[in-house]
Amino acid sequence: MDELGRIGPGEVEWLDVGPADADDPLEPEPPDRHRHRRRRPVIALVLGLAATLIVVAVARRNDGAHPAAGRTGSPAPSSSTTATPTPTPTPTPAQVVVRNLGHPLLGVTAGWELFARGKDSVLRIEPARGRITSTALPIDLENGGGVSFVVGPDWAIVRPLDAVAGYLVPDGRPARELSGALGQASQIYPGPDPGQVWLARTNVAPDPITLVAVTGSHRVLSTLAAPQNGYLVGSDGTGHLLMSSIGGVYDLLPDGAHRVTTGSVLAVGATRWLVAECDERFRCHRVVVDRSTGARRIIPGPVADTYGPSGVISPDGTTAAVLAAAGYGPPAVDLVDLATGVERVVGVTVDPGATDQPLVWSPDSRWLLGAGGSGELFAADVRSGGVRSLGVTLPTISQLAIRPAAR
Repeated sequence: MDELGRIGPGEVEWLDVGPADADDPLEPEPPDRHRHRRRRPVIALVLGLAATLIVVAVARRNDGAHPAAGRTGSPAPSSSTTATPTPTPTPTPAQVVVRNLGHPLLGVTAGWELFARGKDSVLRIEPARGRITSTALPIDLENGGGVSFVVGPDWAIVRPLDAVAGYLVPDGRPARELSGALGQASQIYPGPDPGQVWLARTNVAPDPITLVAVTGSHRVLSTLAAPQNGYLVGSDGTGHLLMSSIGGVYDLLPDGAHRVTTGSVLAVGATRWLVAECDERFRCHRVVVDRSTGARRIIPGPVADTYGPSGVISPDGTTAAVLAAAGYGPPAVDLVDLATGVERVVGVTVDPGATDQPLVWSPDSRWLLGAGGSGELFAADVRSGGVRSLGVTLPTISQLAIRPAAR
């Protein structure tokens, strides 16, 4: 029995309320004349004991319903009280999501890969394997300025030009913030070798431009001496940089600056340039420049208003894809035959606010891949002239890069 007089679990009190045994010397049989006078107290005693048993039974039943309350002495909760359900936690989106489509994309059998950058993710698309890996970025780039987007042997780099963090995206792993020299640069460009990148604090020369290895300690491999009053305009297509300055556009090579044109660059490629040049009488032409020999050749056709070096030349050097201004609308994609000057309108546009790396060529020069005006990914078949989609749902994209097949 506890301090409140309640009977706890396991405590039992037995009360003998039956008649006394006839042989019990403590209960002698009373005389008959007094028997009616003793019977009333006995009956009262029996009734009192019965009431006590009822109270004890009720108390024990209540304690049994709430054993914990009975042991601690705290008030037992009402049986009608409903327990508050524990809220289900909101699931956190996966940082890396892999989709196996079960079939190749665009009929590709080679091992090259396409990388696409969206506003808050990086997509690694493996056409031959039919696999798409999406890696979430810890930052929303939709309303930001320009973005450096570089792809290496087993990583991708996303570096906004704004005063925010950039990210390294290793294959199949979550994005992590750039550190060391990579984290201090505001612009990052592809280097001459797959594991190297150029770092620039600003896009205005003569701030130093350094070549570093991405993996390891970011060791500085070389430094570019950029001319005064220069302005970086992008990659030259071979792992070096283009700079616009007094007198034209220059290619920044290890031995110094080399002028590409006194006019403007329309498209870049590994083997050729497509440039627009005018003479002293403002007669302008499109000129194809052989990068290995420096030979220059005019091709027929009008010099349309284009979006500068956003154009790209196919790896085989036969076709240039350029962004042609279309009035007040988004720029249109045109294909220029570099042998004849004949143009073909692809029939797609790109977002006018996303003209940095919106177009790339497949390594076999079969497909021109682009970020369309509505953020969709399109593939233009150079052989047939048709435009196809990949047949899969993708987030809105704005930049593209190619990773060649491993050798």
